[in-house]
Amino acid sequence: MPFETPKTSLENDSDFFMEVEDDTGEIHELPKEEVPTPPPVELKTLHEGLRYAFIHGDKNTPVIISDKLFDDETTRLIAVLEKRRSVFGYSLQDLKGVSPTLCTHRIPIDPASTPTREPQGRLNNAMREVLKKEVLKLFHAGIIYPVPYSD
Repeated sequence: MPFETPKTSLENDSDFFMEVEDDTGEIHELPKEEVPTPPPVELKTLHEGLRYAFIHGDKNTPVIISDKLFDDETTRLIAVLEKRRSVFGYSLQDLKGVSPTLCTHRIPIDPASTPTREPQGRLNNAMREVLKKEVLKLFHAGIIYPVPYSD
């Protein structure tokens, strides 16, 4: 269920299984799993009117806010975000109560099949004009913007 706690029944009983007794009666402690360190957060160039702010000054917890906020407004906003820190998820482990299987998608691929490349789709002139108008409307509204090309 997506609303269950992330601990399964096996994880709930993990303390019980951490010590294993073999035939000789000796107790061996099993090694605990190490949590991998998250990769560093890569900050990208933001659209005009936006800037990064960091919760608790931590460079691994960025939030994007408006650059038009006054200093006292920014301080109050960051205080509210710090108070509600538990609702943000920067990784799957941060999302409490959400099963990773809900967030993970796998595409079953037959290893015997070979990939193919499809030709680019073509539009007739009427559809091309409709699409062009829609893209320009989104561009002028600031919803989409050009991304600089890099190799």
